[in-house]
Amino acid sequence: MNEKKKNIIVTSIDLFADKGFYSTSIQEIAEKSNVSKGAFYLHFHSKDELLLEIFKYYYDLMQENLQNATDERLSPKENFIKQVEVQFYEILKHKSFILTQLKEQAITLNKELFEFIRFKEFETHKWYKKTLIAIYGDEVKPYVTDAGNIFEGIKNRYIQILIQGDIDIPIPELASFLVERLDDIVINLLSKGRNPMLTEEKMVPIFSGIEAPEEMIKKEVVNYLLEMQKMLTEFKLEEKMFNELQGVTDFIITEVKKQDSKGFVIQGLLANFKGIQQFDKYRKLISEKLQIRLL
Repeated sequence: MNEKKKNIIVTSIDLFADKGFYSTSIQEIAEKSNVSKGAFYLHFHSKDELLLEIFKYYYDLMQENLQNATDERLSPKENFIKQVEVQFYEILKHKSFILTQLKEQAITLNKELFEFIRFKEFETHKWYKKTLIAIYGDEVKPYVTDAGNIFEGIKNRYIQILIQGDIDIPIPELASFLVERLDDIVINLLSKGRNPMLTEEKMVPIFSGIEAPEEMIKKEVVNYLLEMQKMLTEFKLEEKMFNELQGVTDFIITEVKKQDSKGFVIQGLLANFKGIQQFDKYRKLISEKLQIRLL
């Protein structure tokens, strides 16, 4: 991610936390970020897309901090406690922004963001499964879904209390306390031998139809290319150039949809639109989405 795009994202987080998503205009975001309105649109197609990128940035940052908190010299449980600490610290750091989003419900009105969060919930489910087995061994496998959901529910309730009120609780102590409660839950489940309420099979319908961010990105890129094709029909171009550029967008769409799409192929094809000002925004957006350099 380039520094200008990161600056817009970080600035927007503060603005949304202060004024709210709906009350903040793109003009305000551009002014506070020290960029032109045109430069904003070179990086983000809309304010909804910006909100999606904020959440992607936030989740990437959280994942990076979780990885940095992991120490191979510690036991799985000790690492888990440190990771829970990181989650609390990061969420509390952005609590004003989170509270604003909860009040305005902007997430549920943004389809791409809603699907992205669903995918992250699926990733969290897999993370709990891996982590709990590492801590408690294979005997916990039948109960990983129940235990993971119970722990996540308890943790989220504490998060809600902390972001809504000015309560002083030492985070390291809270993380240890919660993991001790997880011990109680797992020990009880194993000793009682009760049938699990939630199994992997029962969770399949919950996570069906969830797409990885890579597939979501490809869909966005294809939509940009379709918009480019529509724009071509509105320009007064020579028939030969019109056909060539339409063909180029068709080729790019085909390449993007491939399982093993080649960045250098898309990079070369996009160069056909270089110098046509009306397509600069789309070239920039596609290059950033696919993380390829513009020629």
